[in-house]
Amino acid sequence: MTTAPTRRHALRCLVLTAAFVAAAEARALDLITPEEAARPPAEIPTMRGITRGPSVTQVSPAPDAKALATPLKLKIAFKARGGAKIDPKTVEMTYLSTPPVDLLPRARAGLSAEGIELADVRMPPGLHPIRLRVSDNEGRETETLLKLDIAK
Repeated sequence: MTTAPTRRHALRCLVLTAAFVAAAEARALDLITPEEAARPPAEIPTMRGITRGPSVTQVSPAPDAKALATPLKLKIAFKARGGAKIDPKTVEMTYLSTPPVDLLPRARAGLSAEGIELADVRMPPGLHPIRLRVSDNEGRETETLLKLDIAK
């Protein structure tokens, strides 16, 4: 026979578990929606080679990673050269579809002069090309292409 305190405890545990799951889902970021992923792909631009602009490094997931599972952690590191500083106001993050999608409003919470760091990023399955542009306070710019391959 179950006592009233045991039932109350079980109910409290159930409510706390539901609240935890809801909070985790609310924290997840849909960086690219299924509707955006279904758009025709844009032409992938050719990236320049040598530049004096800031370095942009994809830290997580690894740049050559295939069949990624979502949600995932997205971490991009910026590093200025020659004593310059990264100007976060100049960062552009664009999903290369037709028409292109400005992803920066969705990623702004994780943006700093050191880079972009987002936990719990969700994307639909497929290959997602994302163009990043970063400038320093001396006006030098770097453009990088990220290709995130999400498993089906």
